[in-house]
Amino acid sequence: MQNFLKYTLIVCFLLFSKASSADVWKTGNNYWNNNWENKYRLWVSKEWKPDFFMNRKKRPQYYRIPHDCADAIYLMRAVFSYENKLPFKIHYLDKKHRYISNTMKNWDKLPQGQRFREFAKFLIDRVGTRSFFRDTFPIALADIKAGDLYVQPGSHSYAINGITETGVLAIMSSTTPAAPKNMIQLYSFPFFIPHDLVGMTDGYRRFMWPRNIDKPMQQQPGFSSEQYQIAKKVDFNYIPFTDIIAKKLRRRKEPLEEKTMRLMHSLCSFAKERVNYVNDGLAYLARLRKQGKRRCMNAQEYDYYSTPSRDKRLYRFFQEVYQIAYSGGKLTEDEVNAQILARSIFHPVLPDGLLKELDDFCGLPIYPGSNTKHINLRQLWEAMDAGKVSYDPHAPFIYRWGLTDKKYVGSCPTF
Repeated sequence: MQNFLKYTLIVCFLLFSKASSADVWKTGNNYWNNNWENKYRLWVSKEWKPDFFMNRKKRPQYYRIPHDCADAIYLMRAVFSYENKLPFKIHYLDKKHRYISNTMKNWDKLPQGQRFREFAKFLIDRVGTRSFFRDTFPIALADIKAGDLYVQPGSHSYAINGITETGVLAIMSSTTPAAPKNMIQLYSFPFFIPHDLVGMTDGYRRFMWPRNIDKPMQQQPGFSSEQYQIAKKVDFNYIPFTDIIAKKLRRRKEPLEEKTMRLMHSLCSFAKERVNYVNDGLAYLARLRKQGKRRCMNAQEYDYYSTPSRDKRLYRFFQEVYQIAYSGGKLTEDEVNAQILARSIFHPVLPDGLLKELDDFCGLPIYPGSNTKHINLRQLWEAMDAGKVSYDPHAPFIYRWGLTDKKYVGSCPTF
C-alpha cells in the first residue's frame, strides 16, 4: 500500500509538472528554413487582410486583439508560427538578451487558444518600431517579398503583403494607439527612405530565424546594405528611389497616367488617415474632460494623438504629387484624367466643374459626426501650404484643419 501511494504521488507530480510547464505552443521538429519562408510569404499574401483581427466569424481566436503598427507586424509572424508550430523568438524592446518566445510558461493553466491570446497581449506591450532592428535585417531591394516589412524607428512600420505587376508594393499598417481595429492597406511605397547608413536600423527588412536571433545582421542569410547606398546616391529623394524599386520588381512598365492615379489614391488614403487620427484625438480629449479627469493630455497621450511627423510626411507627399503630375499647360474639363485631376490640386484658377471632380474623388469628412460636410485635397493643400494646420491634439478641429486664419494658442503643455 505504501509503495502504491508513493507511485501515485510520483505520477501526480509528473503530471502536474507537465501541466505547469506548458509552452505557449509546441514546435516539435519544425524549424524555419527557406521552404517555410516561402509558405509564410504565400500565407501573408492571401490571409493578411485589413480585418484580420476584426473578423469574428473567420478568426474568432484573434478577434479584437489590440495592435498598433509594430504590434501588428510582430503578431503577423507570431500567428503564422503558432498555426504551423514553428519556433518564435524576438527581443524585448531595448533589452538585448531577454526574449519573448513560444517556450514561455507564463500561462500554463490556460487552454492553448487562450494562452496565445494572453501571449499576444504580453508581446504588444514589449515591442515597438525601435525593437525591429534587433529582430530583423535589411535586404536587397530586388529581394523584397510578401512578409517583409518597412520600418522607420520611432515613427511607423508597414508589412508588405504583395507586389503588383508594375513593381508597386501592397502595404498594410496599423496605427497608434494600440486598440482593436482594422488595418489600412495601400498600393504604394512607404513614404520614407532609408537614412541610417551606419546602424542600418531602418528600411526594408526581413525577420531573423530564431536560431540566428543573436547573430549580427551581416551574418543573416539574405542580408544586403544595398538600399542605403541607393538612397544616398539619389540624395534621399522619394520618387527616384521608389522608381528604382519598381524597376527591380516589376513585370511590366507603369504608364505615367497609371502612376499618377496611384499616387493620387495614395495621397487620398494618407489624408483620410489623418481624419482618423484627428477625430480619435478629439474624442479622447472630450472623454478626459467629460469624466473630469484632466483638461490636458499627458506626455504619452500627446505623443499618441499629435501629428507633427505625420503632417510633415503628408505635406511632402503633396509635393511629390506636384512634381510628377503638374507640368503647366491649360486645364480643361473635356477629359478629366489623372494628370488633370492632380494638377487641379495646385493650379491657381480652376475651370468650373474640376472642384466637384476633386470632391467626388477624395472628399475628407473632417467634421466630427457629419458625413456630408467635407473638404477636398486642394483645400487641405492650401491650408497646409499656408501653415494654418495645427498638429496639437488639444486644438479644436477648425485649427487642426486650418479652417481659420487665426493661429491656435493653447493653454495645455506640448511635448
